[in-house]
Amino acid sequence: MSYAADKAKRRTHRKHRRRSRRAEVEKVLSRAGTLERIASRISEDDQSRAELLRVSRDVLSDLDPVPVSVAAPLLGVSEPTVRSWTRRGLLVFADGQYSGLDVRRLYEVIAFVRELRDAGETHDLLNKVWHRLADNAVLERPDLRDSLAQMRRGDGIPTDIDELERDLGTAD
Repeated sequence: MSYAADKAKRRTHRKHRRRSRRAEVEKVLSRAGTLERIASRISEDDQSRAELLRVSRDVLSDLDPVPVSVAAPLLGVSEPTVRSWTRRGLLVFADGQYSGLDVRRLYEVIAFVRELRDAGETHDLLNKVWHRLADNAVLERPDLRDSLAQMRRGDGIPTDIDELERDLGTAD
């Protein structure tokens, strides 16, 4: 076999391997998304919801780190953009390695990018996704979740700001 023919064969093999890897990743991400959509329809108090979310995380953890070349088309951006997002911390390499991206973080970012694009947002995705991740991290804090649940139940204590200022000695 000639050098050129061998090189073309290797290139075709790499493309096929990349396509099959992308199909595998898309399939797993889709399964995790389906589980999360089903879980979102179940009451937060129901144990089934927590179990479905755990299974979704398990499904994602079964996937090996995702190469940049596979992540780029899933995100709808170029490979240099994925590398830039990684340098800036939006995406992270699994276990600090450069072998592939962390699947859970990639899954989150893909979901946010799709939501933004569906809402007509196409510019400055990096900052918009970054802010969404930060908001979600705050909302996941147990103390905030408890406070919000108390407010929804009406368990809060009504306060009069003037009275509160007098009690604290900060009134004018």
